[in-house]
Amino acid sequence: MIQPQRLKREMSGFGGLVISLTSLSPSIGLYIAAPVIIQQSGSFAIVACALAVLLGLVVAGVYAELGSAFPYAGGDYVLIGNTLGPITRFAVLGSNLAGIPVALALPGLGVADSLKVAWPGLQPVPMALACIVAATGLAALSVRLNAWVTGLFLVVEIAAIAVTGALGFLHPHRDLLSVLAHPVMATPQGLRATPLLAMAVACSAGVYALNGYGAAVYFGEEVIGARRKMAWMIYGALILGGLTIIPPLAGVIVGAPDLARLATSAAPMQDFVLGVAGPGVAALVSVGVALAIFNAMIAGGLIGGRALYSAARENTWHVRLNGTLSRVHPRHGSPWAATLAVGAGGLILCLLPLSVLVMINGSGAAIGYALLAAGVLAGRRTGSTARSQSPLPWHPAGPIVVIAAAAGLLAAALIQEGPGRTGVLVSLAIMAAGGAYYHLAVRRGAAWARHDPPDEDGVARHP
Repeated sequence: MIQPQRLKREMSGFGGLVISLTSLSPSIGLYIAAPVIIQQSGSFAIVACALAVLLGLVVAGVYAELGSAFPYAGGDYVLIGNTLGPITRFAVLGSNLAGIPVALALPGLGVADSLKVAWPGLQPVPMALACIVAATGLAALSVRLNAWVTGLFLVVEIAAIAVTGALGFLHPHRDLLSVLAHPVMATPQGLRATPLLAMAVACSAGVYALNGYGAAVYFGEEVIGARRKMAWMIYGALILGGLTIIPPLAGVIVGAPDLARLATSAAPMQDFVLGVAGPGVAALVSVGVALAIFNAMIAGGLIGGRALYSAARENTWHVRLNGTLSRVHPRHGSPWAATLAVGAGGLILCLLPLSVLVMINGSGAAIGYALLAAGVLAGRRTGSTARSQSPLPWHPAGPIVVIAAAAGLLAAALIQEGPGRTGVLVSLAIMAAGGAYYHLAVRRGAAWARHDPPDEDGVARHP
C-alpha cells in the first residue's frame, strides 16, 4: 500500500467560506439556472429559489454534522461511505468523478455565451479549453492562494449581480407582492397561472441553482480548526448565496417589460440588461459574469482534485495510478496531480455535445442530499458521527424532511418527459456503475482500505 502524503493545513475558515460560495456561484445560479426556472414556472422562480434556501438550511445541517465528524478531503463520498458502507461509498464516488469534470466543461462552454455582448465572434470550444487549462492550473496551486484569487473574483461577480438586480427595481413594471401572490408563466396562448406540477419541477431546478454550499467538506484537512468551523462555513455560503441570487432575480422579474418575452429568450438576463441599460453596461456585466463562471471552474478544480486524491490514497485504482494521483506538491501542499487529471477530463468532455453534458450532470444533487441525510440517521444509530461538533438539531426530523423533499423532487423530475427525467436516470446509472466497480474490482483485491487522516494534533482517530 502507498504511504499517503498529507495536505497542507493553512487556510482560514473565511477562506473555506469564500471557496464554498464560489462553488455555489451566484452568477451561475442567476444567469444559467434561473432562466431555466423562469421558463419552467415564470414568476414563481422567486419562490422556488426561496424554498430551495429553506430546504438548504436543513441540508446544510446534515453537511455540518457529517463534515464535522469526518473533516476529510474526499467530501461527499467519504461522508456517505463512512456511514452507509463501501457499496454506497463507491456509488457516490462514481457520481462525483463523473460530475466534476462536467462541472468544468459545462461552465467553460458557457463563457463564450456570457461574453457574446462584448465579444460576439468568440468560439465556445476553444474558449472552454483555454478556461479549463487556466482554472486547473490555478487550482493545482496553494489552497490559500486560491482562496484569495476566488475572493477577488467573487467581489466582481457580486457587483455584476447587484447591477442586474438594481436595474430591475429602478425600472419596475409590476408590483413584487402581486408577483409573489399570483405567479404566472408563459405559454403559447400567453401568460397564465403557474400550475402546481410546474412549481414542483421549478423547485427541483431551484435546488440546483443554490447547490454548492456543501463544498466546505472537501477542505476539512486544509482549514485550521475545521471541526469547529465547518458549520458556519456551510451555513454562511448558503445564506450569502440566497442573498446574492434571490433579490436580483426578483429585480429582473419586477423590471422585465415583457415576462413572456423574458421566459422565451435564449439569454434572458443578458437581454434584460441590454434592453434596460444599453450595450455598454451589458458588456461590462457580461465580462463580470464570465469571470464569475471562470471562478466557479477554479472551485470545481479544487474540489475534484481533492476527491480524486482521496480515492487514490485509499488504493482505489491501479497501484501506479494511486501513487501518481496521491502526490502532494512539496511547496504548495496541494493534490496537484489529481487536480490536473480532473482538468484533463474536463478538456475531453468539452468535445461532447452540450446535451450529453447536461444529462451527465443530471439530478445528482437531490440523490446526494437523500444519501447524506440517510448517513446522519445511520451515524447516530451506530455512533460513527459521535465526534461531530455540529449535530443537526431536531433529529431525526431534519434528515427525514430532507429525504422526503429529495424523493419529491426526483418524482417530479421523473413524471415529466424531458431533461429532468433523463438526468435522474443517468445519475442512477452512473452510481450503479460505481457500485459495480466495487463488487467486481475493489472487493476482490486486498489493497483498498478506508483512510481516516490524523487530526490537527497529529493523532489518527477512527470513529
